[in-house]
Amino acid sequence: MSDLESGCQWLLRLALPMLLVAPRLGIAAATLAGGPMAGPATASGIDVWLMTDGPARVQLEYWPQGRPNVVQRSAPVAVRPMRGNTALIGLEHLQPATRYVYRVLLDGAPVEFGELPVFTTAPAHPAAPRELVIATGSCSYLPDPPYDAPQGAFGAGFEIFDAIAKRRPDVMLWLGDSIYYRDEDFAPTHQAATHMHRRWATTRSFGPLQRLLRTGEHVAIWDDHDYGPNNSNRNFALKATALTLFKDYWANPSYGQPGVAGTFTRVPLGDVELFLLDDRYYRDDDASAAPGRTMLGAAQLTWLKAALRDSRATFKLVANGSRLLTDRPSPESNGGEGWHNFPQEREAFLQWLAAERIDGVFFLSGDIHYTHLTQRERPGTYPLTELTCSPLTSRVHPRPFPVSPVPGTLVTQRNFCTLEFSGQTAERKLRVAAWSAEGARLWQKDFPADRLRTP
Repeated sequence: MSDLESGCQWLLRLALPMLLVAPRLGIAAATLAGGPMAGPATASGIDVWLMTDGPARVQLEYWPQGRPNVVQRSAPVAVRPMRGNTALIGLEHLQPATRYVYRVLLDGAPVEFGELPVFTTAPAHPAAPRELVIATGSCSYLPDPPYDAPQGAFGAGFEIFDAIAKRRPDVMLWLGDSIYYRDEDFAPTHQAATHMHRRWATTRSFGPLQRLLRTGEHVAIWDDHDYGPNNSNRNFALKATALTLFKDYWANPSYGQPGVAGTFTRVPLGDVELFLLDDRYYRDDDASAAPGRTMLGAAQLTWLKAALRDSRATFKLVANGSRLLTDRPSPESNGGEGWHNFPQEREAFLQWLAAERIDGVFFLSGDIHYTHLTQRERPGTYPLTELTCSPLTSRVHPRPFPVSPVPGTLVTQRNFCTLEFSGQTAERKLRVAAWSAEGARLWQKDFPADRLRTP
């Protein structure tokens, strides 16, 4: 870690108490400012994130749905300004394949916010099929207060968060750009950590977002805007600070590997497994012509290959901020950011994927401010498909340039997508759909599991 990164992280811890405590002088008790938001559940446990507006002791009460007489309480957790008044509360010894209801206790008093949140633990068998709905999207821009931007502004259409919540997804997968740092957040450098924290805290306390945060479970990757400046890569000086903040505001099961920093991780969900990639921490410049350029880095690629080879899941969802399968519009044009700008790395991986006969792979991405499916034919095996889903509340791309989209799947309005898994073991099916900001279905496509297998 550089001296600059170390200094910024130190400043983050030093400055946050003053930043967050000062506005609360004279206020008797803390209140819930953001969440609660559950992370992905295992068969026996789950972590729940929340944020208050000041120091407090927080707990969760929880019980199996329909059995409010069997109430348990988590151990109390002290929420303090040095972590931005955020907390991650772990629940253990849960029953597998069970739906739980929970509520927040703040300094011993229950917090009332309407419908109580729920989550469902994973099956006892790690690869058991389950009925599962994953909602997904990217590019969630929030303007500065007072949030009165007109509908056509860069950040608007916040009704989309309630539209997603109404679908009652089991999991919400955030595909990057979940906040948008501004250039002024990074300057002056000695105040950047405080400004970056404030951007997260402001976004997480946004009223229209709360119902969605309390719905189901949440996992996330990042892309350039919730990592650093626009199109930022491994040269971003504050990347270690950005990673610290990302960990403070999400409840992913892990981040990177021992000795390999980053946000990449895997999330098993029965016979569906998520492979969440970090496309920024080790990324070279997209426009560079240097040989051996990488988007993911050698260590992360080694991890991804081992994880895919090891997985017994029927559906293996590989999620990345930048697009993975799309090609350039022409040999003379880069066509924006994406793995197509790192052709040697991508081709080597795709050849490995075919040689290893890895079944069930389906790609997900965001970033580009329009939605579509992409398919790549592969002689001798099943075609690869990628769903690119964007934007949630950011501006729609004024001149979209999809390359060979699947007919009927191009969406040029604010939208979100769902991936619905259903059927018995021998008849498992993935249904992909795109939805408008108001919740109207725009298109859907079915992918039976046997179409994602090597003949």
